[in-house]
Amino acid sequence: MRGQQKSIKSLVLTGNVYLLHIDEEEISNAVSGDIYLYLHNEEELYPIVMNEYQSKGFKGYFKIKVFDGKTWCFVDNQDFFEDRVNQFSKTDIALYTYNICQERVESFKGRNVYRTYREHYTLEEYQQGEYKGKKTIKPK
Repeated sequence: MRGQQKSIKSLVLTGNVYLLHIDEEEISNAVSGDIYLYLHNEEELYPIVMNEYQSKGFKGYFKIKVFDGKTWCFVDNQDFFEDRVNQFSKTDIALYTYNICQERVESFKGRNVYRTYREHYTLEEYQQGEYKGKKTIKPK
């Protein structure tokens, strides 16, 4: 209805953190607030996945999705990894980076994440009419 304030959907994080392609059973039985991490460019980094994230020689980073009870939704990585600990270089083993990320995300257990205008989740509560990256048009 017009003029009514929409409620902002939020989830409480459970502290359960899974790795895509390793924790498939847990991911398929997830509850609302569970999180899984996955490689940003999985096609390019396929050899890492096939070697159970133990390979060196590839660089990349992990991204996050949260389960809302129905589907897996994107999460703003900046909220959890401002220091970019989710990135690994060619000399790093991706699984070690995942372990660091897992500890970090588990530390947010019990915190709320809020759905944004673009249907991502973030730690900051989204205010209607406000959004990141809003550009102003300068008059000519």
